[in-house]
Amino acid sequence: MLTGLAAGALVGAGYLSRRNLARTQRLTGIIPIVTPFIDIEMAEGVLAVMEHLPDDRVTIVLHTLGGCVTACVLIANALRQFRDSTAVVPYMAISGGTLIALSAMRLEMGGRASLSAVDPQIMGQRVKHLAEVKDKPSIAALAHEYDVSMRKYVRGALRKHLPEERLGPAMDLFIGEHAPHEWPIQRPEVEAVGLAVTPAASKWAALVDRYRGRAW
Repeated sequence: MLTGLAAGALVGAGYLSRRNLARTQRLTGIIPIVTPFIDIEMAEGVLAVMEHLPDDRVTIVLHTLGGCVTACVLIANALRQFRDSTAVVPYMAISGGTLIALSAMRLEMGGRASLSAVDPQIMGQRVKHLAEVKDKPSIAALAHEYDVSMRKYVRGALRKHLPEERLGPAMDLFIGEHAPHEWPIQRPEVEAVGLAVTPAASKWAALVDRYRGRAW
């Protein structure tokens, strides 16, 4: 995920515009987040659709490379407030997309789908590396704040799915302690740390394909 310092250049990129997102209210309880980059405008649209859902139930269909930390956390926070929530990843939900997926009560993944680490980045650098920069104390301080906040947030998300004694390996996996930020995490690895994953039905890949086809 990108912090606010680095997100501006990518704002507005996407397959599924906010206007089209609003039309998805006819798909009762289903919100597709099909976009290369989740920006604040996309978060506003998702929250608006959530606000008008008739039931306390939602299914988020994710196909994204991540996005702005603030935007992704806004969506994840809102998702956590539903009594019944499902995140579906037919192909990929990278970085901030993974953060959103972990915030749902249930996770469904396609057979070839991937998640990734969720640790944030500043100016293209992982904050856990920038936190050790000595010659730029202000950047190091900001990086430390993001690192601490994201670790706490991810632990809170995982605690809803795992007992305390299993949090360590799951945190290592999703904070990216032993792999690059964007390194794909497939379903067997997710299941290996104890998270329950249901195979995603083919209809969800078809839904993503329809939205992607409008741009491709």
